[in-house]
Amino acid sequence: MAVRNLSYIVRPEDDGSMVRELLKEKLKLSRREISHAKMYEDGIMIDGSQVTVRHEVIPGEELQVNLHENIEQASEIIPQEGPLEVIYEDEDLICLNKPANMVVHPSHGHFTDSLCNRLAWHYQQNGEAHVMRAVGRLDRETSGIIIFGKNRLATAVLSMQGQKGQRLKEYLALCAGTMEREDGTIDLPISDTPGIRMIRRVSPDGDRAVTHFHVERQFEGYALVRLRLETGRTHQIRVHMAAMGHPLLGDHLYGTDLDDWYGMERTALHSAHVEMVHPVSGRKMKFTAALPEDMQALI
Repeated sequence: MAVRNLSYIVRPEDDGSMVRELLKEKLKLSRREISHAKMYEDGIMIDGSQVTVRHEVIPGEELQVNLHENIEQASEIIPQEGPLEVIYEDEDLICLNKPANMVVHPSHGHFTDSLCNRLAWHYQQNGEAHVMRAVGRLDRETSGIIIFGKNRLATAVLSMQGQKGQRLKEYLALCAGTMEREDGTIDLPISDTPGIRMIRRVSPDGDRAVTHFHVERQFEGYALVRLRLETGRTHQIRVHMAAMGHPLLGDHLYGTDLDDWYGMERTALHSAHVEMVHPVSGRKMKFTAALPEDMQALI
């Protein structure tokens, strides 16, 4: 059983407030997390003694919360030693630079060579065990930044940030052709393709999808483009750029009509930059991952 400890020193302006109010407003706990903490004797305490959420606080008291988590699921992933580029890590989250052509989670044919297998090994070496909770997703071929929450609270807060558009994500891509505009916004709905699994398409009856782009550099035959997602649809960048007549180099799904991939053997897409607020401390954070060798070689 893993436990994440949180604390808050009651301030003069909090005098007479109920514990429930401080849990929500100061520690940013959801109703679900509060209910879960109430199940344990040491879940919610004032100065080391168990209290109810109706307890009225006094300035100077220390509100303590212990968030318990069952980590039996962590044992389902086989730790596997291998290179793991850690951009940032603390007790609530870990930010990794994922290599291209690696799946994030174990799957058919990839039971021991996923990013999670290597992360499990990393945790094991540090004497930790966590349920694998990726915040967002990256396709197998896509390289770059991916974040894992180390506990339910951090994961829930980060996921909510993404849903509310409070977490900025930027990608770099190598797109075919000569871009007509240096900057622009693609606002085209995306839906499934009937009868074809995993292929998406632009369709009037699809979900709204918005992608902002900026051309970093134009080369002969292709361009390095920075893309910022306002929504997070499956294959959004790949579908949108293909719809604009500029599919990504190496894209086996949406770029098959291209005459030249300029040596790219995988979809030329890299999660390059993330800006967010730390889910517990509230600090503003920025993460950057340099282009991988195969994309760098082309520019």
